[in-house]
Amino acid sequence: MEPLFFPNYRESILNVSNSILHHYRAKTTYPTLKEVDQVLTDNIRNVVLILIDAMGEAILDRYSKSTPAFMSDHIRTISSVFPPTTVAATTSVLSGLPPIRTGWLGWMQYVKEEKRNVVFYTNQDYYDETHAFTYPVGATIVPYTTLYEQIEKASPDVLTKEIFPAFREANHTTFSSQCDTIVKTCKEPGRHFIYCYWDKLDTLCHETGPVSDKVERMMKELDQTYQTLIQTLPEESVVVVIADHGQVAVEPIALRDYPDLWDLFLHEPSIESRATAFFIKPGCHEQFETTFNQYFRDRYILYPSRVVREIELFGEGPAHPRIDEFLGDYLAIAIDHSYFKLHDRGFVMKGQHAGLLAEESLVPLIIHSKR
Repeated sequence: MEPLFFPNYRESILNVSNSILHHYRAKTTYPTLKEVDQVLTDNIRNVVLILIDAMGEAILDRYSKSTPAFMSDHIRTISSVFPPTTVAATTSVLSGLPPIRTGWLGWMQYVKEEKRNVVFYTNQDYYDETHAFTYPVGATIVPYTTLYEQIEKASPDVLTKEIFPAFREANHTTFSSQCDTIVKTCKEPGRHFIYCYWDKLDTLCHETGPVSDKVERMMKELDQTYQTLIQTLPEESVVVVIADHGQVAVEPIALRDYPDLWDLFLHEPSIESRATAFFIKPGCHEQFETTFNQYFRDRYILYPSRVVREIELFGEGPAHPRIDEFLGDYLAIAIDHSYFKLHDRGFVMKGQHAGLLAEESLVPLIIHSKR
């Protein structure tokens, strides 16, 4: 069995955000990270936080010869949150809170009012993309206070800006175009906090797996763009680069091919394909546990949801009031290179994340100071 990794919420991407909040004199609820604290001194005018989706520590290490700029500024390895997946991790970064408190747990979550599994990021039904919601479901039922709002309240003189790819900002079709916007903003008068999110590495790893020539080429391009960025930024700027998770090579398990298991479900599974929440028909729990472990005990750990809460897998602190509703009865977490294919649509992923392998959970901390 490959090494498993449980999140460390004192040395994680969550703590990077708390260091940034501390720098701007905003309230912090969780520990800061000393390596970030040391560079965020009072004379820093621009703080740039870049999150490259899926650029885990293992991917960076694998392509270290193609990424000299990243490796030169690589400080240490830190933890993602659980599950190590974009929705949970980026929400923790943008709130300073762990998933147990934000309620943003994974790609799709079962919402009882809608009786549907909702993809909060796209506001779609995961199992029925033709269904249209008339309101932003995620933002309505699990709102949170953003890092920008907390910074602006504590330090009103700071200008905050987020920079997203073309799915939200049409002019940002490349990481290079995003970095051009970073430089332009940092050269403007005043103090700035900038958050930049880039998504295409994650997309590529899903398609090819994390080990491919295409991934290496993209890593090289990202590194070259980063090198140009740090050379071009004005003085009194700090750049922090992190990832939300890594990826592992995977093979699908078509869960609908196990009707004796599927027939025990109250409704379709939820959250993630490598961290899957199951909702079981009354009186069928013992049968579900036995059948699930008969098929998948070497591939997934099956936790009753109450145990997940007890071991604080989603973090410490008061739980969001809808956590139990989202978790259902059981959470199955991948411990090998499998993922549950939960629908009948054709795309088969070669790379995935959200399980307990170290390769998907550990991410780099990269820091460059222009002092």
